[in-house]
Amino acid sequence: MNRSQHRTVGAAATAMVVAFAAAGCSNGSDGRPHSSSRPSASKSADPQAKAKADVLAVYRSYWDAQVKAYAKASPVDSGLEKYAFDKALGKAESELAALKLNGNVIKGEPKISPTVTAVSLDESPKKATITDCVDVSKWKLVKERTGEPVPLPKERLTRFVATISVRTVGHKWLIVQTQQQDRKC
Repeated sequence: MNRSQHRTVGAAATAMVVAFAAAGCSNGSDGRPHSSSRPSASKSADPQAKAKADVLAVYRSYWDAQVKAYAKASPVDSGLEKYAFDKALGKAESELAALKLNGNVIKGEPKISPTVTAVSLDESPKKATITDCVDVSKWKLVKERTGEPVPLPKERLTRFVATISVRTVGHKWLIVQTQQQDRKC
């Protein structure tokens, strides 16, 4: 494979990662929700409010695991499988394999601004949808060995809308699919 083909494959892998990814957590400086965002005792009696809080917590944990996995181009010890399932997990594993194959990792941390836009508790499995504004401008594709930045297309979106499908597996909420919308936020 020549140098141009390596760049193309690297850019394609990054595009997949960015499309999949959306990440980080924007509520606190460490990416965790502020304690005030947790439901109060009175709100916890509301099943919709509790489901929304649980879904957002899983989503934030999913992003923490992604950041950890993509920083080393490996899902090992990242916890990704605890939060992602089905298409979302398969997509992440595929992107991680592409990163590894090309000798790349992603350093830094994206920022997310998720909102639960739909919750259906009357179905089995229960389902939810998250709409997020993902900012990957501080999440950089670099060569693993040198830390040298990998060139990416200038026209790529670094802030985009993502739609995330979440559902229960047993009693646990899991991310099942992520889709990058081809529009800025």
